[in-house]
Amino acid sequence: MDADATDDELEREERRALFAEVHAERDRLLPLRAEATRTTIELMRTNTGRTDEPDLVPYLNLTYLLTIKRAYGDDQLMAFALSLANWAVASIDELAKLTGRTAQQIVDRYETEIMAAREASDED
Repeated sequence: MDADATDDELEREERRALFAEVHAERDRLLPLRAEATRTTIELMRTNTGRTDEPDLVPYLNLTYLLTIKRAYGDDQLMAFALSLANWAVASIDELAKLTGRTAQQIVDRYETEIMAAREASDED
């Protein structure tokens, strides 16, 4: 067996192991999904109207994260993070459809804006 075949076999095994871990973790967190979704909706309703104050939004979001972690622990925090990630992906896809752009173009735009804001903040 050559080195490339061995490397491919190792990569496949690593992917299988990772997939098994992800599947097991998903099953373990699944009972927390309903509460995580309710918390996500609450955060979205509370914080989306605050984007005119972009420096405030990260603090509001971090407050939610710390509150969840302290009140419910790491598992609920992980379920909440998963819920937020799912909402973010769906929202970006929907925005792309509505604007006639690709999802990648939407992500690129926000990445550019974040980098520009960070540079402006560093200059202050």
